[in-house]
Amino acid sequence: MGATGTIRLNASDAKVFVTGSSRKTAHVKIDREVTTKGISFGEQEFSVDVTEQNGNLSIRERSYSNSVGIIGSYHEQYTIKLEIPEGTSLDINGDDGDYFIKTVHGSIELDLDDADVELTGCKGDSFKIKLDDGDLRMDTGRGSLDVDADDADVDIKNASFEKVMVHLDDGDFVVETSLADTGDYFIELQDGLVSFKVLGGGGRFDIRHDDARVITEGDFETVERSEDRTQVTLPNGNAKIAIRADDARVRLIK
Repeated sequence: MGATGTIRLNASDAKVFVTGSSRKTAHVKIDREVTTKGISFGEQEFSVDVTEQNGNLSIRERSYSNSVGIIGSYHEQYTIKLEIPEGTSLDINGDDGDYFIKTVHGSIELDLDDADVELTGCKGDSFKIKLDDGDLRMDTGRGSLDVDADDADVDIKNASFEKVMVHLDDGDFVVETSLADTGDYFIELQDGLVSFKVLGGGGRFDIRHDDARVITEGDFETVERSEDRTQVTLPNGNAKIAIRADDARVRLIK
């Protein structure tokens, strides 16, 4: 595949490991082991199609079952390991599973159901992640972040995002990032915690809230504080940060 191509992966119930490096080609290894004890009936088929086109790689799982039933026990161990050029972009669609992505520096787009995601050393400038239930962990980040999740905890450290768009229902959103001077940041949370640690830069925080508690630590200056709105500023920047919290705690740290 191309050094800056895109991998499109469609899979379910898999542990997925993706590692970027200086290699020039992609290495795909798929292991699936099914163990049953007792009596099984019906028909089940499973295959994976791997195709390359114009420097991009498509990996698509195909499964079929016809009235499959088991009297006894069923265990499936399903692992996908990808070693790819570090400039590759990812477009992953999956149901359940765990995703471990390391040193991939292209854009990353994930559309997952019940899954945990861990991004390590990924230095691309576009992250778009959709989750139902699960956790997201990132040890760095830059450019734009777009997260849409239901019951999820998000923990991001050592970032320098210029744009953030986050929608969470239940969960915690914990982020450490510098603020771009013209940056735009929007966080919407129903129940849980918003913890926003500013690593550099400044701007205006506009927090609309219902039954929420807002705490600031550092050089924040309060502009307005009422029952349903809190506005604070932080010197050395002009970023715009909007937080919409219902029954959530908000903590701002400099």
